[in-house]
Amino acid sequence: MTNSARRGLALALATAFVLAACGAIGGSGPSATLCPPATLESVTVDTKAVVPVTYAVLIDRAYTGDAKRSPSYPWPQLPRTALETVAAALPKLDLHPGDAVMGAWISHNSNNTSEIFLPISQVTRAPMPELPAAPTAPKLPLNKLECNEYAASVRTFNEAATVWRAKVIELQQRANDEDQRNVASFITSTWAAIRAAAPSQDPVGTDIFGGLAVASGVFTANPGTHKLVVFSDMTDTIGNPVRPDLAQSEVLVALYHRDDASDQGKGQKDWEATFKALGARAPVFLPWAATTADKLAEQLKGSAR
Repeated sequence: MTNSARRGLALALATAFVLAACGAIGGSGPSATLCPPATLESVTVDTKAVVPVTYAVLIDRAYTGDAKRSPSYPWPQLPRTALETVAAALPKLDLHPGDAVMGAWISHNSNNTSEIFLPISQVTRAPMPELPAAPTAPKLPLNKLECNEYAASVRTFNEAATVWRAKVIELQQRANDEDQRNVASFITSTWAAIRAAAPSQDPVGTDIFGGLAVASGVFTANPGTHKLVVFSDMTDTIGNPVRPDLAQSEVLVALYHRDDASDQGKGQKDWEATFKALGARAPVFLPWAATTADKLAEQLKGSAR
């Protein structure tokens, strides 16, 4: 064997010994495990982001402005029934901190701020608790001589992690309890405001698009999921040229009724096309008889946040 061949063989053997040694410390293969496996307690904080929902409620107070329109339901049956239905449905909604509700009348001048009977209000969110620092995981052993020390460090870490997690859960529960109190307080105050609303008859006409513009402005200012509820026979008599952006808004038309059945069907188809053109999702129409607090809440809770 030549000298160069011997040197090559020696280098190969040396490399093999080095790789074997590295494998024993932390490489791959059966010899890579230095110490018995150890399970570390998790120190990850569980968080779940909830997308806020903004509810805009429009109620037609010009429903009987034209004596020929829906004589089956004399004034003020529609706005009164609408207010009662919304108030009864409110506690049934799955409200969360950050959710908001507003209400406005539909009149001949719907986009006037004076038509807002329920200024937008939001469920207060509890302050984020200041969590204690999580314990630091022990360093991995470098050789088998450190196994006992590592095992002891793991026990110490897991004990600290258990105490830490219990404290985190306690703080999070306190914040959650405060959130629930805030939701209950919001429902109470908003319910009272809705019940106190007093519609006055508008004999001039009905501006549906002006009301939609009000809702659009509220949605634009409040990111998240947008849900629009309109209580009206959807007969626009003003012809407001405004065409608001209702991008991806969910629309529910409730107490929908016209005495002429063919006109009611045509009106629904026309408004389905209109809402689509405004960027909203396909609207749901609830006839008068089907508009109950339970049905309203069911429809509003039906979609994911």
